[in-house]
Amino acid sequence: MALASILRRSHIILDNTHAVRTVANLSYKIFGESSVDPDIPPIFLFHGLLGTKKHWESFGKTMMNMTQRIVVAVDLRNHGDSPHVNSHKYEDMAADILKLFSKLAIEKASVVGHGMGGRASMCVSLMAPEKISALLVVDISPVSTCVDLREKFPKIMSMMKEISFKEQKKVKIAQREVKKKLKTLITDEILLKAILSNVTMKSTGFIGWSCNLDVLIKEYKHILTFPRLKDKKYYGPTLFIGGQLSDYLPPDDLTAIRDMFPRAVITYIPHTGHSLYADDPKSFLEVAIAFLKTHD
Repeated sequence: MALASILRRSHIILDNTHAVRTVANLSYKIFGESSVDPDIPPIFLFHGLLGTKKHWESFGKTMMNMTQRIVVAVDLRNHGDSPHVNSHKYEDMAADILKLFSKLAIEKASVVGHGMGGRASMCVSLMAPEKISALLVVDISPVSTCVDLREKFPKIMSMMKEISFKEQKKVKIAQREVKKKLKTLITDEILLKAILSNVTMKSTGFIGWSCNLDVLIKEYKHILTFPRLKDKKYYGPTLFIGGQLSDYLPPDDLTAIRDMFPRAVITYIPHTGHSLYADDPKSFLEVAIAFLKTHD
């Protein structure tokens, strides 16, 4: 059942600012469609680079139960079950999200994004602030770019590109072979598991990557830095949650962050890295749900 069938809202048409972009019809999964109040703005969850909506499933269910709001987990363009397209700019990802809002008749929503998904969430908040009731960004900055993003991920994607699946007939066996190769470069088990989830049986009947690796490599310069959207600000409630052991969200960035998000607050979860929601799910959910329940 489509979300639009239960939300008592009029259909939203994108204005010309957003309609000029080539937009993708994003894949999504809805939690709590028939059991929560449809008049409260839903929560949209966006994954990080090389992730998928599946990584948010357990959190989506918990957030739905704890907030009594509809939760929608989304595959961003060139990831998961969403279309493969030739660009991967944050402005394009934001336009995709706005198209999904329109499709589902969403007047307003809270957005939660990790890493690349956090930047996509920030971008849509700046481009269409009237559509965003609250912004929650997980361990990423719009100001600086950490060493991992600049140096580690290009190497990872280059190694992924070199892997051949021609001799593979079963996904599980292919994943084991990929794991052996990537473990020489990746020590983070959570990241490794996320990347392995991209090994899948394609519609062609052959095993391959579900993410659009060629475009992600080609467009990586656009993933690496957050766009400067002149004179754009989001004045709504904004929370940045960082991992204490991560360098993706430096505390010194707060002043520049508030130039774009004047109400921004940063909090850190102790003893966690970039994948803080997996390192300490209990603490992450406590902080995230408290914020989302306060700003619905």
